Amino acid sequence: MDNRKMVTHSMQGAFVFVLLGLFAVMSTLMVLLGAQMYRNTVDHTAANNEGRVLSAYVRSMIRAEDGAQAVAVENYDGVQALALREEIEGEEYVTWLYCHEGQLYEQFTGAGRDFVPQSGTVICPAKRFTPVLNGSLLTVYLLDEAGELSEVRVALRCAE
Repeated sequence: MDNRKMVTHSMQGAFVFVLLGLFAVMSTLMVLLGAQMYRNTVDHTAANNEGRVLSAYVRSMIRAEDGAQAVAVENYDGVQALALREEIEGEEYVTWLYCHEGQLYEQFTGAGRDFVPQSGTVICPAKRFTPVLNGSLLTVYLLDEAGELSEVRVALRCAE
């Protein structure tokens, strides 16, 4: 009878050990799955935010410089740029927005100076920046680093 109790007690101990092991494995699996879901959510949110920031930046720059004859689309050595002109204390200046080597650039310079793409300030990653001016409607096609295409359409007030 003593031997039988010992076997039962050993089986109960083994069952508890297996149950604890199963709990540990399942807990680890849940943590790993949760971490992967969190990482995917963060990556997706970052990609969406990047696209929205890119669009908002372009839209706000256009609105800030929307004056009579202030907005133009120009092409320099294969780089298509949005030229935003303004006058400060009697001097004319140009802010260029363009995509060069996978980055969206902004360059602020005097109106008579040469356009040098490498001289601009990097704003954010962008694969493509294509401005199209059709009358008073400016459409800018943006391709962000994640490959998401977005459009910014602005009805220029300077045309009113």
